[in-house]
Amino acid sequence: MCGERMNKFCDFIDDRIDDGTFTPMVNAANSSMRQIGKFLVFFVYFISALLAFTSFFIIIPYEQLYKPAWLLITLSVFGIYFLINIQYHYYKARTIAPVANPGEEGDAFCDKCNYWKSDRTHHCSVCERCIYGMDHHCIWINQCVGSHNHRHFFLFVANLTLAASVIIFAGFQSFYDHLFMEYSPYTFCTTILEHAPLQDIICEYDGFARTAVVFSYLLSGILLVMVGGLTFWNFYLISIGCTYIDYLKRSGNKKKQQTLRNRLNKGFKSNWKNFLGLRRNRTFFRCVIIPSTLPPVIFENINTRYDNFDIV
Repeated sequence: MCGERMNKFCDFIDDRIDDGTFTPMVNAANSSMRQIGKFLVFFVYFISALLAFTSFFIIIPYEQLYKPAWLLITLSVFGIYFLINIQYHYYKARTIAPVANPGEEGDAFCDKCNYWKSDRTHHCSVCERCIYGMDHHCIWINQCVGSHNHRHFFLFVANLTLAASVIIFAGFQSFYDHLFMEYSPYTFCTTILEHAPLQDIICEYDGFARTAVVFSYLLSGILLVMVGGLTFWNFYLISIGCTYIDYLKRSGNKKKQQTLRNRLNKGFKSNWKNFLGLRRNRTFFRCVIIPSTLPPVIFENINTRYDNFDIV
């Protein structure tokens, strides 16, 4: 009985989708996601500015009470490096336009875009276009992650994870002292600090230092868990030569799994070299350590010497 009711319900939903009943609701939801995405972009910049300000002007100066100068200088250098990388790769991930990669007659046809779409191309209803090498639509960058920006997206989340780790390591004593102020002999605003250029200005606002430190530390912990998990998940997918959509396709029948595995997975080293663009005499230092932009493969310019699914 339950099975019959479920089948009838599924048939009802399919009929409503086919006749366009849900189209206005779907369009409204997609439009809302685009608008929310615009807000979240500004929110990301605000949060990153708050974390940077708290780290460099409150936590690092306060930690001189507990840590040697050489360690604080080292943490500051790493912090500046991660901040530059985060801002650079986030900007690139959200602004680089998707690759134009039309298919040929006989390929899958996109009814919404009204043209053939090549292999590994997926239509995004939020972006309202087909995305080559699509991984997923990310509301935090307000566009899809695909072959055009996947490298920048991964380096953004990887650097954000490392930056959160640095804050967790560097700021524990600051967090503890300001969370339990009644038990602590020091706080940022009750101690004269030698290397705290904005101490007087910050402490004019009652409670700001404590709120900023506690909030930034807890937020860093959340980022470390959530963004860190996303980073490791992307690391796994890249290592096997897949996007998330490729992975879902691989989850079908065994024959399709084997076909996609042979076609996409070129081995751990080759997968990462293709993903990071470490070909054509490009080095890891110049392409990864130093923030840089590399052009993706354009469909019309694919050379037979290279694999059609290589991402550079």
